Amino acid sequence: MVTARSTIAGMLLLASFFLSAAGLAQTASNQQLTPVRVQLQWSDQAQFAGFYAAKARQLFKAEGLDVQLIPGGPGINPIRTLQSGNADVAVAWLNSAWLQSTAENRVTNIAQIFSESALVLICRISLGIYTPSDVLGKQIGVWNVGDEIAVRGLLERFNLDPSQIELVEQRPGGQDLIEGKLPCVTAMTYNEYWSILKAGVDITDLIVVDPDDYDVPHFEDGLYVLTKRLESPEFRQTMVKLLRALRRGWSLSQQAPTLAIEAVIQRNPTLNRDHQQHMIQNVSQLVDTRPDAFGLFSLGEFDVVAASKRLYTNTVPPPQLWTHQVWSALQNQEGRIRTIEVSTQHYLQKVTATTAFNVLMIFGMLTFALSGVLEAINRSYDLWGRLVLAFLGGLGGGTLRDLLISGDRWPPAYLQNLIPATGILLIVILASVVTAFYRDVHKTEAFKTIKMYADIIGFSVLAIAGASFAISSGLPWFWAPICAALSCAGGGFLRDIVVNQEPSTFKGVFYEEVAILGALVFSFGLMIANHFEHSKTPVLVTIVLSILFIAACRIVIYRYNLHYPRWLVGKRPGDAA
Repeated sequence: MVTARSTIAGMLLLASFFLSAAGLAQTASNQQLTPVRVQLQWSDQAQFAGFYAAKARQLFKAEGLDVQLIPGGPGINPIRTLQSGNADVAVAWLNSAWLQSTAENRVTNIAQIFSESALVLICRISLGIYTPSDVLGKQIGVWNVGDEIAVRGLLERFNLDPSQIELVEQRPGGQDLIEGKLPCVTAMTYNEYWSILKAGVDITDLIVVDPDDYDVPHFEDGLYVLTKRLESPEFRQTMVKLLRALRRGWSLSQQAPTLAIEAVIQRNPTLNRDHQQHMIQNVSQLVDTRPDAFGLFSLGEFDVVAASKRLYTNTVPPPQLWTHQVWSALQNQEGRIRTIEVSTQHYLQKVTATTAFNVLMIFGMLTFALSGVLEAINRSYDLWGRLVLAFLGGLGGGTLRDLLISGDRWPPAYLQNLIPATGILLIVILASVVTAFYRDVHKTEAFKTIKMYADIIGFSVLAIAGASFAISSGLPWFWAPICAALSCAGGGFLRDIVVNQEPSTFKGVFYEEVAILGALVFSFGLMIANHFEHSKTPVLVTIVLSILFIAACRIVIYRYNLHYPRWLVGKRPGDAA
């Protein structure tokens, strides 16, 4: 319910918004407006309240745009309208764009308006639907705007043969389900679902299936343009202006929903006000109007979509189906400059989550754990003491790093994964058994050489892992070197504290400095990878080259016995008294 207080607050907000918009619009009126035709997904309704609010309050004009909102409806496919040249922008669903994008008429998502899905499949128990298998041999109503793909995905999840089910085009408003002509139909939770209930269908007679609950994600209202038009800087800038005006329009509709409804009713006076009021309250929950979130196309969710489509349609995403160019340009213009782009950050998360990378990380942990065990053996510690130093050496640095990063890195992943802890335990047992029979084996030149190169590999991998986790967790790039150094040296710090000795790496030895230098090289490589938003290969190459760079530096330091100059640190370890 909208109270009088909220209405008054909304009117005051609108007044201030209108005055500022009017001033900007006056400036825009002195220059030629750029025409932009926007094909809507459906007929005029509160689903597009942010568009109408921006239009009614001249937010588009304030950006120098003359926006024409073209209503959709049954039989109108926004992507096809876009491809035919009758629109500059289409508000459409990803499934539709996926199906319609071709080499001759490629389309690209430049911004995702709805950050969540509202699509559900509704079936009536009274029409014989009790379990998923009951839909076999029956018809399901769809709009054929991409919802049919989600239905096929659900059928696949339920292990049902799609050939035994007929998908037919349904009438608007869930009417076919209400009249009992179809046992199941697709519906939006902000629209048809409530129409069905208002028509008198008992809620206990309904089975509502959310595709998201079965890992069949669904991207809804997004802005799509012809891919080839993005080659024009002028067109990209026009889209940046459109996105900024829409963000303000959606923000206004959320803060003053009653006034936004007025803009909707002005578009179509025949609409039911109560239904539109209910719709805008639900739709507003699907739109994230935060400046750094509005319009962002989620690559993590897109990967889930792509994986599921490979499963039940055996298709791969069309090239350039999305881009962050427009969204990133808007962020930069408003001062939210990202050194590492969202796409680069996403690919970094994917590479560091691979089995190969994690195997290398565990190898690095075990080499550092071995150093802790050997330190304990040299000090004649018992098994418990050896285990403590091994865990500090192997996991201490990562724990300090994850504590600094916090967020999704805390609590540490090894608390849920027994492999690192089990590996360290085996290292302690193995080292203890071997040194019990061959007391000085770890002091031989052959063992020292093998361990040195193992340490170099482990050091290099852990340094880049630390830098990767910092960046993929959203920290600014300059924290990457700090996290790289912590990953490699943090465990040694803790171990030295326990055994009451000064860290040797503080006394003129090039150690953490190499991790910091490698992380800087790594960050620079990721900045280059920013220019390849549709490929993770540059990120993978950056990781490999950075690891090799750090390893090469460690080898050079070892072979040439490089240290800090004496004039800077004075006496170094090993110098005569």
